[in-house]
Amino acid sequence: MNKNQKMILIVAILLVAVVLIYWQIQGGEIFTKTQVLVEKADGLFNITYKEWEDKFVLGLDYAGAVSGAIVVLSGFLIYLFRNKRKENQ
Repeated sequence: MNKNQKMILIVAILLVAVVLIYWQIQGGEIFTKTQVLVEKADGLFNITYKEWEDKFVLGLDYAGAVSGAIVVLSGFLIYLFRNKRKENQ
C-alpha cells in the first residue's frame, strides 16, 4: 500500500466515523425524520397538547447510504492509485 492509498484510507475512515458519530448525536434513529412530535403546555390553564414541529433528524437510512458511498468511492480510489509493477524486470 503506497502513500496515496494510505491517505485515502485514513480520510475515508475519518469521514465514516464523522457520519456515524453525527447520526448517534442526532439520536440514533433508524429512519430519517423531518418532523418530531413535541409536547407543549398552555400558559393560562396549564393544559398540555402535542404538536408537530419541523426538525431534521438524521436516520440510519441516510447515514448508512452516505457511509456506503464513501466506502465504495474510497475503494475505487485505492484501486486506481495502486502500484503498477513492470513485468519485464
